[in-house]
Amino acid sequence: MSIRSLGKQTLIYGIGTILARIVTFLLLPLYTNVFTTEEYGVVALAYAFIGFTIMLYRYGMDAALMKYYVEAKGEEKKKYFTIIFVSQILTSLIFSGLLYIFSSVLAPIFLGGDYEFLMQLVAVILFFDALWMLPLLILRAEEKPRHYIILSLLNVVLLMSLNIYLVVYKGMGIQGVLIGNIVASGILLLATLPIIFRNIRIRLLDKVVLKQVLRFGLPFFPAGIFTMIMELSDRYLLEWMTNTALVGIYSAGNKLGMFGMLMVMGFNMGWMPYFLKIGKQKDAPIIFARVATYFLGISGFFIVIISLWIDYVVRINIGNVTVFGSEFWSSTRVVPLILLGYYFSGLFVLQLPGVFILNKTKWMPIMRGSGAIVSITANLILIPIFDITGAAMAKVLAYFCMATTIYIMTRKIYPIPFRWRSILFPIVFMLIIIAIPLSNELRLLITILYPVLWFLLVAEKTDIEKIKSLYRKK
Repeated sequence: MSIRSLGKQTLIYGIGTILARIVTFLLLPLYTNVFTTEEYGVVALAYAFIGFTIMLYRYGMDAALMKYYVEAKGEEKKKYFTIIFVSQILTSLIFSGLLYIFSSVLAPIFLGGDYEFLMQLVAVILFFDALWMLPLLILRAEEKPRHYIILSLLNVVLLMSLNIYLVVYKGMGIQGVLIGNIVASGILLLATLPIIFRNIRIRLLDKVVLKQVLRFGLPFFPAGIFTMIMELSDRYLLEWMTNTALVGIYSAGNKLGMFGMLMVMGFNMGWMPYFLKIGKQKDAPIIFARVATYFLGISGFFIVIISLWIDYVVRINIGNVTVFGSEFWSSTRVVPLILLGYYFSGLFVLQLPGVFILNKTKWMPIMRGSGAIVSITANLILIPIFDITGAAMAKVLAYFCMATTIYIMTRKIYPIPFRWRSILFPIVFMLIIIAIPLSNELRLLITILYPVLWFLLVAEKTDIEKIKSLYRKK
């Protein structure tokens, strides 16, 4: 797979990922105009719990499936899928059963009130989500991004239509949000059954192979938990140290900043199969460094643009309402910080080849654990001082720590010759946006200057010459 092919795969998977996640953004005008800040805070806590707990449901089997399915041949691919899928069914039933039984105990802790029925709905969502995502990994491994996009689009259509119907027309409130998610996830599981039946062979169940995938995948479980701590602990700490209304405001701003995460996730979906295939080539580190230059430059441009103009976007009128309800406008102050945090997350992902290629997955808990410790510590210190801005600052520090830790641990065993200029260029622009109040004229100037200066100062000479030659031909 060439860099151009990686770019194509990243674009397609990125669209698929954006489609899968954009629904949370598209629903923000609905949520921020229908729910109070406190009600949306409960919704945010419910989905924070889902995001955290899904890591327990997967316990690294998603990473194991991706690795071994890509590397295996013929019938071996079906063996790995069968073992992982069957184990996921059994453990998901156990986990969801426990959540359902103890919902009255867990709801006050994780949802901030007596929401026993909501916790039971969450248990059903987690069961379906743990299963229907596995066939999508097969589509990634088989490099079938168009099928991936179709399923992602189906997810968007279902969630949007069900939320509008159940929340607006039926007036079911928070319950409507979660019930709509159950129906959508159930339909998606049915839609992926052809992929499941094509790959599952019960006769291929093998204890030895199960132990193999567990040895590889289980280190991702604590690593995944640490990641979710970085992603979601800020909501719970905000709820504990402030109130549910501030959780709602912060979560709205965090959703806007999710565009940064979507870019990283979309890139990683094409990146992982790519580096697993070429990682043992002699020139692979040089190729990876070049990929990093362009990914950081492009993603940096988008996070700069969003940071500059998001204040205006949320105030756009749509009929009698604005994109965000006026109660939530203050959420935009955290967006640049959230985006900068995800920039460092992308820098972490770019350094993963050494971990996977050299089978150093046992290091993952250390790398992500460092970020989790920094996240909790920084939140405890900064939230009492800066409230939601402090939570966003903690996210930046956590991902910066994680990116630095993986660099220190892998630079000797699998050095990638990153160009420091390409890493620092977007950071400088983001720090200017965060630190300095900007007029509209300066915002426009920065929008124009970023691509011009990046082309002059960061782009590789060979690519500059190619562009110049094309210009001369014209």
